[in-house]
Amino acid sequence: MASLWMAVWHLAFCLGPAGTAFGGVFHMDSSALDPAMREKVQAALVKIKESPSDISAVETLLAVEPRLVQTIGTNESFSSGDPVRNQALQWSQSLQPPEVLIISLEKGSNTAVHWALRQIVWRKHNQWFDKETLARLLPGIELALFKQPPATRAQAVGTMMVCLPLEQRRDFLKSMLKEKPDEVIAEAVILFANVLRQSDPEAEAIVAKWLNTADDPLRLRACCTYWWLVKSRTTSVVKEDEIAAFERIAGHRDATVRSYVALAVEQVATPARPRLIGVLLRLANDKEPSVKRDAVRALRYANTAEVGARLRDLYATDKQGTIRAAAIEVLGIFGKDYLPLIIHAVKTDQNDQVRLDAVYALRAIGTPEAGKALEAALQDPDKQVRDFAQMQFGWYRKEHPWGR
Repeated sequence: MASLWMAVWHLAFCLGPAGTAFGGVFHMDSSALDPAMREKVQAALVKIKESPSDISAVETLLAVEPRLVQTIGTNESFSSGDPVRNQALQWSQSLQPPEVLIISLEKGSNTAVHWALRQIVWRKHNQWFDKETLARLLPGIELALFKQPPATRAQAVGTMMVCLPLEQRRDFLKSMLKEKPDEVIAEAVILFANVLRQSDPEAEAIVAKWLNTADDPLRLRACCTYWWLVKSRTTSVVKEDEIAAFERIAGHRDATVRSYVALAVEQVATPARPRLIGVLLRLANDKEPSVKRDAVRALRYANTAEVGARLRDLYATDKQGTIRAAAIEVLGIFGKDYLPLIIHAVKTDQNDQVRLDAVYALRAIGTPEAGKALEAALQDPDKQVRDFAQMQFGWYRKEHPWGR
């Protein structure tokens, strides 16, 4: 479904914590703490209750699972069968009071600083700080912008953006584009796109240079994000060297970069730009299923006979349900020429997701024949498909007089 597709892209490209961990990626570790570490963690858990701003206790609890720092506030969570270890994990993954964050920023290791920076962003999405507390946090955030390793400095850029008034954000980001580590510059480029949704000459110059010369996945993902959210929505002409750059990085060794390429060119891969359609068709043959799926979905503006034939072939031959579902979704966007195939999919495909996307396609096509097939989908064997068909059929009847 188109709305779901955009939501997935949004989540994939948003920086920093996005909300309380829930039902996403769940890491269960059955290993127990060794006796010496168990004693340290137990003492730290007692100490943190007595004195929440004890930095040694904070460091001990964060050391139990170093990976969790990068997942604070996302839909990933860690758990353990060891009750002591689990208490430490639960503390680290819970919102902490300002005193803990302040001491972590001022006196903590790089790990503690990075964790505190992500906690602050998480707090922004759940509850905010009063002005006095924010004023106490800002010096620590500013210190992280200059004193920490590049990856933590990059996180500090995103955290500072959360804390700054709207009118100060652009000037702040521009200051991060000059004479900074690549991680910091890449973060600033992404935030121009992801938060401000504004073009900037300095950011565009960096993007143009990196697209043509960079190999580092971090920089290339920043470029693609900028193209997706800013450049592809404001440009009427795509230059030859820009097309050549996307042709180059479509063959990148990193699968996430290849997926980002599909996102970046989606809006501009139209029949008027066959080379960019060629980039997506190349990625639609990718060995990595997630890249292949993303490329197929990105063909939504590339309604040509060649693309239609390729999507038909993918639906007929690919064993991955996600690929067939993406093909049906895009063929539905292309319109009624593909209605017989979509009706066949909604009636006979064994994959529930394929039938879900076929239901959406039927409502989008909207002809009387599509409406009959949509009504028939109300009897689908899968409850999720039936419920979705009920919703789509309701909208269909409102949109079309013949559907009443």
